[in-house]
Amino acid sequence: MVFVFCHYFVICALGFGFKMQDLRYIYSVARVRVLETHLLKKAIFLNILDARTLDAALRIIAETGSYSLDILNIKDTQGLETFINTERQKLERLALELFVDHSLFEAYLYLKNNLGKSYALIMQTNSDFLKDFMRKFIDLYNLKTILRIRYRKDSSESLKANLLEGGYIAKIEFVNLFGKVLNGFYRQVIQDGIRQIEKDGNFSILERDIDDYLTHLLQPAKYMSFGPEAVFGYCLAKENELKRLRLLLLAKINNIAPALIQERLTLSYA
Repeated sequence: MVFVFCHYFVICALGFGFKMQDLRYIYSVARVRVLETHLLKKAIFLNILDARTLDAALRIIAETGSYSLDILNIKDTQGLETFINTERQKLERLALELFVDHSLFEAYLYLKNNLGKSYALIMQTNSDFLKDFMRKFIDLYNLKTILRIRYRKDSSESLKANLLEGGYIAKIEFVNLFGKVLNGFYRQVIQDGIRQIEKDGNFSILERDIDDYLTHLLQPAKYMSFGPEAVFGYCLAKENELKRLRLLLLAKINNIAPALIQERLTLSYA
């Protein structure tokens, strides 16, 4: 009976235009939908931000049930880094299980430290969604690169050496922009960050706005019933959640005022 139902389900899905490659992710996507319910919402991050002490912040996180009670043992920076690293290792093991295509698992890992390899792997897939995300990711990486090199007053040769191919904007266009006002290209995403950089050389607003934009690009994956997009979106969302937690808890450990941290909080995927 179960076999008949699954066979009927596959036939119906194919009738609606889904590819067999997409259907291989049915169980992974179903699992992701459950995991997404445990992602921390914006209100939780604001409660953590407003907590008076580190212990109070840790209790708020523990009460969500999204993390083990080991989190209550964090007392200092070393303990926090150990906890975050452990959670990242758990996420990588989970990603290895969820990605049916090992190449996409590698693309997810390379996204952190080798965009060129990540791009090459994603371009081999059938996912227009992920290809579009990757090309925009590279565009924004190149925009950050040109802004950092201009701030450091490095040469155009340094810019050429650090730009990546593969985005919607060709490398030569970025080279031609060197030393000029950046108008048009993703201006709405980076304009607040540019103002902050020009004011005091602080890149945190730029990083926040780019992360928010990329999160916004990934959110449609929450409504995809088939394919690797939902897995990719969840894994990046969880990675960003860990970054936000690390930022907030470091602030509590070092008694940094909430107002200085709030402007750096990125958009929640949940």
